[in-house]
Parts: sequence; structure tokens; C-alpha cells
Amino acid sequence: MPRKLSQKLLSEYFKKQLFTPLYITQLFKTSLFNSQFNSKLILCTGILSCSLLSACSSTTSTSPVSPLPMPETGHYFAKLKAPASVPSIESLSALLPEQEQELNEFITRDDIASLSKRHQVARFIQDKMVNFNYEGLNYTTSEAWQKRSGNCMALAMLTFGVAKHLDVKAVFQVVHSAPLLTHISNDLIVSSDHVRTFLYESDIAGVYFNNSEFSVIDYFPDRNDRSGAVVFDAEFLAMFYRNLAADAILKDQLTLSFALLEQGLKLAPEYIPLINMMAVVHRRVNDHATAESYYQYGLQFENNSLTLLSNYGYSLTEEGRLDEAEAIFKQLLSLENDTPYGWYSMGIEAYSLKDYSTAETYFQKFINNSPYYHQAYFELAKALSAQGKTLKAEKTLKQALELTSMDDSQQKYLAKLNWLKQGS
Repeated sequence: MPRKLSQKLLSEYFKKQLFTPLYITQLFKTSLFNSQFNSKLILCTGILSCSLLSACSSTTSTSPVSPLPMPETGHYFAKLKAPASVPSIESLSALLPEQEQELNEFITRDDIASLSKRHQVARFIQDKMVNFNYEGLNYTTSEAWQKRSGNCMALAMLTFGVAKHLDVKAVFQVVHSAPLLTHISNDLIVSSDHVRTFLYESDIAGVYFNNSEFSVIDYFPDRNDRSGAVVFDAEFLAMFYRNLAADAILKDQLTLSFALLEQGLKLAPEYIPLINMMAVVHRRVNDHATAESYYQYGLQFENNSLTLLSNYGYSLTEEGRLDEAEAIFKQLLSLENDTPYGWYSMGIEAYSLKDYSTAETYFQKFINNSPYYHQAYFELAKALSAQGKTLKAEKTLKQALELTSMDDSQQKYLAKLNWLKQGS
């Protein structure tokens, strides 16, 4: 990045902090369940994290000699009493007495009693999915059951709670999907991700994904999905606290968000999204020192995290430490990532700031890893066109047309392609 542009570009680039929560609603149809049940349900679960740029000059690829401890709570939050609205860990998956009775009666039905317990869980979730209202709200097991509504994470929590009651082991796997919804609104970027659930009859000596029998409940299965990390109970519950904390941040309820994050970190002290968000809430109360401690604490576990390092750069810029922030910007451009969806969001952000060259780089990184997502080609073509790279933009739009079968998308791409040809 040219030195003469550093201060102006960085001040604009880091003006926003971006979040990538999942709030996907009304994406399901009850007709999906008209076919014979085969142990696969179409659900989805939400993953929320904070995102933007990359690494800092003080960050290296080697781990510190002595692991950094969890940072002390900053003065602002240390002096405040935790809100009473923070749910206990046990309450997230607990059933109400009347719900326990309903479930017990369900599994004694003639058509259910003969099934294995894992199939009983799956059949019960299928039953509850009928006429389920897909609201973008994070509900616990009992809440999702009562309201017959919630977002994708609520559905996963419902599955988890039912499985626990029937003594079925639930193991989760993160699945990286193409962004189903992505847009910028103020300081938000909304995109999607989900998990799939593996149901086992019991904890088979702590061994999973072996030759033992299991059922899979897959949320939004797609042939282009990428399987990610396996997630056990503690981290799954930490994810839920992360979503609740994100809701609180979006409402500017920082004390509540802090308390929720603190609860989540008790379950998963090395979980990067929680660490990153804990840094964000401290930065929002102008406690940059504690925020930096959390960034450094998290970097020892994942030193190339796009989300963690990007917000670290934002904090450095606010403090006027532009040389270090510039180093973050440069390292970001050199990073590669096997789960590339952050590049897409950052490409949109760079384009909105008229940093078209950087937007091109980000979109190309995304496409290199996810060549099937046609919307990225359209965004890349816009960045290329803004730089006067008309021929490359035309070629990119043609690729988008080959990938999409959606009439409205085809019309949009063709209109842009015709516009480019007229100007060439």
C-alpha cells in the first residue's frame, strides 16, 4: 500500500467494525418434509463472529514461550454487577416439566417405541419442524419448543436438548457454506454458516466418527458445503452465548454482552469468536489496553484469524498506531484461508470504501477457494470495472452467467455485460 495513502485509507477502512451474524429467516418450506423421513432433516444453525482485517507487525507465526493467561476484566466492567438476564448453562438445553411429559409420551407411541433412541430424537425434531416459524431469534430449547419458532441456532439447541433428555449423544460439526445472505447495513455484514449434528446411542468410549452407528441431522445440506471442525457440548453452548452476546452488542447493551461472553469463555476459553468479541466490547468503552490484551491472548491460539486480527487493526488505528495498522493491512493481503467466506465480506467493505484494487484481491481470494458462488463473480466484475479493467470484467461476468440458473441474476449480469460492451 503506498505510504502517502496510508493514513487516509486506514482511517476510512477501519471506520467500521463488521459483524457476521446469521439471521436467516423464511428460507424453509414445509413441503421439504413431505418425502419419506430418512434421518436427515433440513435445518440450519447460526454462527456469529466479528470480522475485518488481519495481522499486526508484533504478531509472528511462533507461539509465545509462556502461554498468555486470560486477561483480567477491564475496570469498566469489573465495577458493574452482572445482569440477572444472563441464562445459566444448564437452562440453555433444559426442558420444562410439561415438555418432558410430552416427549416421554411421544416415545411410547406404537410407531416410535420400537425405534432406536437416536431415531426417536430425529423423528421428534421432524415433528416439531412442521409449521415452525423461522424467526431470527436465539431461543433456548424450551423457548424454541414453546414458541415453535427461532433462528437456526435455536433449532440446533432444540435438537441438543431433546437428545440430552433421551440420553443420546449429540456431536456437532461446523459446516462452511456459501453466504446465503450478505449485505452491509451501518456497521453490519450479515452472512450464513451452519452445523450438522451426529446422534449416537451412547458415548462410545469417547470415540466418534468411527464405525459405530449414528444418525445425521444436517442443516441446509448443499453439495458445495465444506466440512469444518468437530464441536462438542461445551463449545456448542459457547456458540449460543456468542449469539446472545452479539444480539446485546447490536442493541448497545455492552454490560449484558460482556456477561454473556464471560459465561461462554468459562465453557470454551480458547474459542476465538468469544475472545474477539470480548476485545470488541472493551474497545467500545475505550479500554484499548484490555482489548489489546484479549487480541494478543487470542492470537496465541490462532495467529492468522481474519476476524481477530482485523479488529485488532481497527483498535490500533483508533489509538493512532498507524504503522502497526498498516502492517495488518499488508499481511491481510498475503493471507490465505481454507474457509474463505470472510474474504467476501471484506471485499464488499473495500468496494464500499472505493478501494477497488483491494476489493479485487479479496474477491479473487474468495473465488480461488469457492469458485461456485456466482455472486462473487458479479462483485469482482464491479471492482474490475471500477478500475477500468473492462475485458477482465466482461470475462468475469460471463463466468457468473455460466454458474447461475436464477433468472433475475442472469438479467442483472447481462445488463452489466451489455453496459460494459457499450463502453468498450
